[in-house]
Amino acid sequence: MNSTPTSYNLKTHHLDANFTSLNHEYEVLLDIEKDNRKTKLEYSIEVKFEKLSIESKNPIISIKRLTKTFINGVEPDLISEQISSLAGNIFCPLLLELNLKGEAIQIFDYESILKKWQKVKEKLKENYAGQTLNNYVENINQVLKCPKLVLEKLRNDWFLSLYCIPLYTTYIIPSEKEQWEFPSLIKGEGTKKYTVFKSSENIDDKDNSILIFVQDKGLPKLFTGIYTLDNKSKLINKIEVVIAEKEGCSLRAEIQCVKINKKEKQTTLIPERKKDCEEVEWRKFNDKKKGFWARLFNI
Repeated sequence: MNSTPTSYNLKTHHLDANFTSLNHEYEVLLDIEKDNRKTKLEYSIEVKFEKLSIESKNPIISIKRLTKTFINGVEPDLISEQISSLAGNIFCPLLLELNLKGEAIQIFDYESILKKWQKVKEKLKENYAGQTLNNYVENINQVLKCPKLVLEKLRNDWFLSLYCIPLYTTYIIPSEKEQWEFPSLIKGEGTKKYTVFKSSENIDDKDNSILIFVQDKGLPKLFTGIYTLDNKSKLINKIEVVIAEKEGCSLRAEIQCVKINKKEKQTTLIPERKKDCEEVEWRKFNDKKKGFWARLFNI
């Protein structure tokens, strides 16, 4: 007699997010150690739902830096950092299309980025000169040759790589392994792949925050992450990640939601009778009820 297949013992949950309610501000804190030199990066960022893609119905989100990046508590003033900051304005705000898993799959405003770069490039040349500037301009010119190269380059940003990951999938108990990719902390290496196991806690709980645990199963010290999600929208409230590629080369990241901006509904008061308001206000009220062409031709 055959034994019961192990698949019969699997417990599954599918996690979906309400991206349309995304309008969050996050504080980002990155403690980076490279070759035993420690650097702390701090900045604030806004992530907001913009619309659904007409073709795919996937969510389009915008990512916008709200503050400058502080390095070890100080605003950087090196020429190279000033040039880098100005050049980075072409990606502010950055519009990305996500798939339903939560991954960034393509740049939505590529043509807009190209137009911004032409203006920013002229401004840089007016204020700076030398090999540092030439290197930046040439590198960005190469990256902007096609949307795929832009997205590939942007994936080296720690916030983007930690935020836009496949959280919204099917959760199986026991969990299955996945492969996630992050920027490498080691000089000369572009990205590093981790084979991780993803599990959930309180995934169906309507009262408590949902916790998603991600770690390298074989060597959890190499990669461990905890994602705290809102119990209703399933959107990210907090990210805590520790990556240790080797001794003296590590990252500790904490991304905390500090504000949720809610859209306020604006209601128009309807006067009961014409005498309840001034003639001008009454005319304005009636004009609002008309369509575009009626207002244009004063019908």
